[in-house]
Amino acid sequence: MSFNYTTLKSSKKYLRVRCIDRTCRWIVCACTIGESGWFHVHKYVGQHTFGIDHVTEKHKNVTVEVIASLIFNFFVDNKGPSLKEVERIVFTELHCRTSYWKCWMTHIIVKNIVRGTPKHGYAVLPASSYIFNGLNPGSINSLMVDEECGRFIYYFMEFRASIRGYAYMRKFVAVGGTYLSGKYEGIILFTVAQATQNHIYPLEYCVVDKENDASWGFFFETLKAFVVNKPELCVISERHVSIANGLARHYPLAHHGVCIRLLDENLLINHHCSDSLYLYYHVAKAYTLEEFNDYFNPLKKDAPAQQLALSIK
Repeated sequence: MSFNYTTLKSSKKYLRVRCIDRTCRWIVCACTIGESGWFHVHKYVGQHTFGIDHVTEKHKNVTVEVIASLIFNFFVDNKGPSLKEVERIVFTELHCRTSYWKCWMTHIIVKNIVRGTPKHGYAVLPASSYIFNGLNPGSINSLMVDEECGRFIYYFMEFRASIRGYAYMRKFVAVGGTYLSGKYEGIILFTVAQATQNHIYPLEYCVVDKENDASWGFFFETLKAFVVNKPELCVISERHVSIANGLARHYPLAHHGVCIRLLDENLLINHHCSDSLYLYYHVAKAYTLEEFNDYFNPLKKDAPAQQLALSIK
């Protein structure tokens, strides 16, 4: 518990605060000691002389910076306490309660101190690449920036273990991308292969500014370093036009297929065809032309919009 107070005077050289209740004698007066930055308390009446009307659990001077200095010591191996634990630590150590917003802001501040800010992360990419190459000989990475303004464009990495291990994988790879959250956003593109026991095997990662023909072209160009363009290669992806354009340019001999699951979600969201979705799965998994026609013909009849979407390349 703590008591509310009001500031009578506050400057770089003098501070005077008193209790919020005018009948109370509690007061603190302090002044600076020369240019040292220290304050000398020349008057202090520490006893409150009123009831509990102005007692509070939230101390207004417990700022996020104060809480951050306390929580910093609880971060171990880049992992810190949860927001509930932050609230409990503040109550235990400072004997006051704080808001959820202050706990959340404290978490952001301490994580930026411990892990670094996104701006700092992009700034040290060249140094990180140098260390990456030293610790992973035989790996490949590259950073591309705009020569005029120095703005980040692309960054990709391929681990030596992934490059060597691909020789023992099935010649079947899946490519895709997902959005990055954070201040600078962007998209991370990736390639994974499939082991003989159906395990996922990561091959390449590439961070780009946006998903277009240029970024996917750069991605496939770097992938050709060890994933060779051959007729027995099969590439699975979503139905993004830039992926198809990149494969047509860099992997003209490879087979290109669409992920059943991603296409399923597209049909459900855009065409609302859950009743005939079982026909779609039979069509997708058919191994002969006769079996394909047995299910595709009813699909054309029951769900013409879905059939049209499947026919569009």
